[in-house]
Amino acid sequence: MQTKKCAYCRKPIAQGKEVKKELRYVHGAQLARKENDYCSKQCAEHDQMAHES
Repeated sequence: MQTKKCAYCRKPIAQGKEVKKELRYVHGAQLARKENDYCSKQCAEHDQMAHES
């Protein structure tokens, strides 16, 4: 069985416990979106802030 890892902190995520969040960031001159799995809402928010500059 393959376990998922948090897109921000890389901790293993228990099946069914992942938090799916759409990451929005600028890629070149375009706004890009990508859905990632996180272990918590806090990790999702930190990853979004890390991509904002």
